[in-house]
Amino acid sequence: MKKIGIKAAAAVMLLAASAGCAGKAAGGGATKDPVILTNWFAQAEQGGYWQAAVDQPAKGAGVTINVKQGGPGIQTIPQVTSGQATFGVGNADEVLVARKNGLPIVAVAAGFDTNLQCMMFHKPAGIKKFEDLNGHMVARTPSPYWDYLKHRFNLNKVEEINNTGSLADYKRQRGFVQQCFVTSEPHVARKEGVKDFAMLSVAKDGGYNPYGNLLYTTERVIKENPELVKQVVAAVVQGWKNFTADPGKAKALIQKTNPDTDPTTFDFGAKTIKEGGYLGASPGSMTDERWKTLRDQLGSAGVVPKDFDYTKAFTTQYLPAG
Repeated sequence: MKKIGIKAAAAVMLLAASAGCAGKAAGGGATKDPVILTNWFAQAEQGGYWQAAVDQPAKGAGVTINVKQGGPGIQTIPQVTSGQATFGVGNADEVLVARKNGLPIVAVAAGFDTNLQCMMFHKPAGIKKFEDLNGHMVARTPSPYWDYLKHRFNLNKVEEINNTGSLADYKRQRGFVQQCFVTSEPHVARKEGVKDFAMLSVAKDGGYNPYGNLLYTTERVIKENPELVKQVVAAVVQGWKNFTADPGKAKALIQKTNPDTDPTTFDFGAKTIKEGGYLGASPGSMTDERWKTLRDQLGSAGVVPKDFDYTKAFTTQYLPAG
């Protein structure tokens, strides 16, 4: 994911100016047909959202859940801020950076309690810990997680290149390191005949664990229609619970929305999410301690001010009881 900076803030103003009546309807408090914009093409890692679109658990309250897939040209934060979508999907560190840049978004429900981000490499490279990435070429997306890792582990001898999502360079070069998700690339690598891969978890090995694929909206939506927020949050939380119980219906909708979905990769992702406990014991839940730790980590790396007020970046007020 890309950081939100001055250019993105300018894009927000342009989007807001061009959003028109449709944008106001999507972002305003009166809508009963909220749009949730995801941060990538439809995939298992967004399963709870697509499950909510299938099950429509808020239908009885008059709320219809609409999920729209994103892609490489989509920045969910500007679109939600401008009112072109009511809710967005993103990571906690992106929310903090956006708020630092003056964008009034608020996280209302966590996605992954343990972040899925990893760094994949070949075992013969001899990498055992993050410090060992020095001296290697690393394909990464410029983002807060990478800024923090570089700061904490003094990665000043890494040759950085942009991540394309393809494993072609990784397969050709034994010393190549590539960012990945634990729910996807391991399966793809095995499928493409790679047998010597290994990974470092950004959360478990790197100690950097922002909530992943969380749900957020704007201060305006929260102020104008808190009941809508409550219904959508409850629907998404239930969607994640239903997805882990049986992802079949969500899979069908995801494949329909994104025909390029590989069924076996989806199955691997859904299984990994469930068996790895990546949603945590209580899907959607967030704690002040986790957000403060994230602020402190990003503050140490100079991504946000060290005294930045993280408390306005999230609320647990709309999470269902229990």
